[in-house]
Amino acid sequence: MIVNKEFMKNLVRPIALTWVAVGFGPLVELLLGILLDLDIPILYSNGITFVAAAFTAFILFPKILRVPFEDVSLPEYLRRLGFYRPPDIWKHILLGACLAACTFSGMLIGSLLTGRYVLDWSTVNVSHTIFSVNPGLWEEFFYRGVIMFLLLRATKSLKHAAVIQIVIFGIAHIKAFNLWAWVDVLSVMIIAVAFTYTAYKTRTLVAGIVFHFLHDAFLFLPQVPGGEYLGIYENMLFFAFLWLMVGVGILVVKFSSERYDIKADRELYMLEDC
Repeated sequence: MIVNKEFMKNLVRPIALTWVAVGFGPLVELLLGILLDLDIPILYSNGITFVAAAFTAFILFPKILRVPFEDVSLPEYLRRLGFYRPPDIWKHILLGACLAACTFSGMLIGSLLTGRYVLDWSTVNVSHTIFSVNPGLWEEFFYRGVIMFLLLRATKSLKHAAVIQIVIFGIAHIKAFNLWAWVDVLSVMIIAVAFTYTAYKTRTLVAGIVFHFLHDAFLFLPQVPGGEYLGIYENMLFFAFLWLMVGVGILVVKFSSERYDIKADRELYMLEDC
């Protein structure tokens, strides 16, 4: 029973709080719609999510629950998580943009090969761009930051922690229970491999945040109208080229971090930080 309580306290509770924090706005929107028949604007929903996630990230976890570290100052807490300005930050930003270009091009090639692609710039709008800030910023902070360190402490293995974190991230993106919805979850996990590897090799969350934000902001531009791929052939074209370019992106991270030294001075995911 003691082990179970510690497990709930140290791992399950922070993961559950992360899920609530990054989806707080839509949750409030849903409850208001059901209980009071109110429809709040998406920008308000995004703002609610941002505030809830910021409270969880900067107050609840470090000051109240004291996870994933014990008694450390907020600047030290953020530095250990990789959430700080690294030297030559422009290199990290550029790397994140290059990685987003990789996934963008993979989706675009798959869409073009269906013969049904139509360029529609209306899919890139202010509302969706603002919406993309929350997953780009907070999912990297919580999953590649807090949850990775909690799992690293629990497993004592970087590989095991990364695999579990990636699976948890994928599960959080389940939208339906049909075949292609599960393939989409697998796709989210594959992209999460790139997010995690980027954090590990660059030693900060900056490049991953830029990558994640731009990927989400332009997500619908390289897709066929409505994002609806017909049949096995079209779906596999889309996913196959997306996954291929995620692999290319991982190679870009490896090459640029080692050849051009795009990495912070301090290692990330050190066991002694747990």
